[in-house]
Amino acid sequence: MNTLKSVSWGRNAIQLLYTLKNHELLEDAPTIIMLRHSEREEPEKLEEIFEAHLTERGRNAAFEFGMNLPKKFEYRFFHSPVERCKNTALEIRKGISNSKQNNSFPIESLESLFMVNCDFEKFKTYLKKTNRKFMDYWIGQFYSEDAIEPPLAVAKRMARDIKNIIKTQKKKAVDVFVTHDFQVIISQFYWSGDLTTNEWIQYLDGFILQFLDDKMKFYSKMGNIEVDYPYWWMK
Repeated sequence: MNTLKSVSWGRNAIQLLYTLKNHELLEDAPTIIMLRHSEREEPEKLEEIFEAHLTERGRNAAFEFGMNLPKKFEYRFFHSPVERCKNTALEIRKGISNSKQNNSFPIESLESLFMVNCDFEKFKTYLKKTNRKFMDYWIGQFYSEDAIEPPLAVAKRMARDIKNIIKTQKKKAVDVFVTHDFQVIISQFYWSGDLTTNEWIQYLDGFILQFLDDKMKFYSKMGNIEVDYPYWWMK
């Protein structure tokens, strides 16, 4: 894993791969990975952020991530409509070493992995003013719902789509959801109760989640935990 070992943000990606390979995940439980896209370019203007592409190093890292995914699982890929998320998913899929199968693994765009209803001008103002503290203020409901959709609504929308997707998951399979740092943070918080804003979600960072009958099992840099489903999950 030369690329992932050479970058400061590669540690958490390596940890996810280690967990998939070495922890005894329950084979009969639906399993997903929520993953931030790989390294992107740094735009000069905030409004250009959605057009930022993967760097060459980011592509190599995603390919390497795929090379090191355990071969015992089948994979499906779902990505935010933003191009860098799609390309991260494609590179991971290319990296899966069984060339007879890697291009047959399904890949699909999923709007809920990106969509946040907001007044973009106000969003830019908040983000520029608070930088990474924006997430704490957003989760803390400091902002009007007219300016930006509450993060719980975003987490619920992702949960609804994922619940429907895992109904069709085969045994010994993993669904990979490639999204953005904000979406990884709020899904982990609202689904598990762990808030990760003190240690930001890096590139190719995220968590593994298994769905049990009455609990969810999370594997992440925060540790391995079992939690009850949120009260709204089964509605």
